[in-house]
Amino acid sequence: MAGFGERPPRVAASGGDAGPPARTRLGQSVQHLRFFVRDVAGRSGPRLVSILVEHLACAREGVEFAEEVVAGVHDRADIEPQIRAIEQRGDALRQRLVSELSETIVTPLDREDLFRLSRSIDDVLDNVRDFVREWRLYHPDSPRNLIAVLGTLRAGIEALSGGVGAIADSPASVGSALLSAKQHANEIRRHFQREVAELFGGDLSVELLKHRELLRRLDVIGLRFGEAVDVLFDALVKRGEAFFQRDPAD
Repeated sequence: MAGFGERPPRVAASGGDAGPPARTRLGQSVQHLRFFVRDVAGRSGPRLVSILVEHLACAREGVEFAEEVVAGVHDRADIEPQIRAIEQRGDALRQRLVSELSETIVTPLDREDLFRLSRSIDDVLDNVRDFVREWRLYHPDSPRNLIAVLGTLRAGIEALSGGVGAIADSPASVGSALLSAKQHANEIRRHFQREVAELFGGDLSVELLKHRELLRRLDVIGLRFGEAVDVLFDALVKRGEAFFQRDPAD
């Protein structure tokens, strides 16, 4: 028996899995603590916002490529590989966001809303890809006013990107940017209605049907884009009205 005040003898570990070494457990605890400190300090928010802005930039690149395709800048054989590469970059950015959300404690908006926003942006890019493919397959004789609709979509994406980018740095300006983006989404629908009405005023032809299908695809893109704007509107309402105040810089 050990005397009073003496340290008892160390008992050797028995067989079986003793678990990770103490040093490994300590390293994991330190890493988790770093994640926590990083999030409390607000460093995760800008990274999440940056990924969403990059995703929107990728969607804008897809729209710009579609404008070039309609304008006849690219050879038909080169269209499919290029739009596929843009879409794949968008998919990679969405995966980055999902991975970041899984490691983040504090987010600038609810993580479900950030996830939905990324999914809506991805839907826009997927439908832009489909529009480019359908243009290549249908090969209409003229672009008519399709470039104008794509220009409206591009302007809307730029407005939404400005709003997303301001979430962390200038929240008071987010509301006005989203209102501008929503106006562009509504204008896409009006473009669709005017162009279809003009088509139906002429004689029925294969060319008319081609343009009707392409216009319908652009209308779907506008709807998906409007959903992305609405997701962000909903997310901001949950966080309070400060996002909808007038920016002092205006």
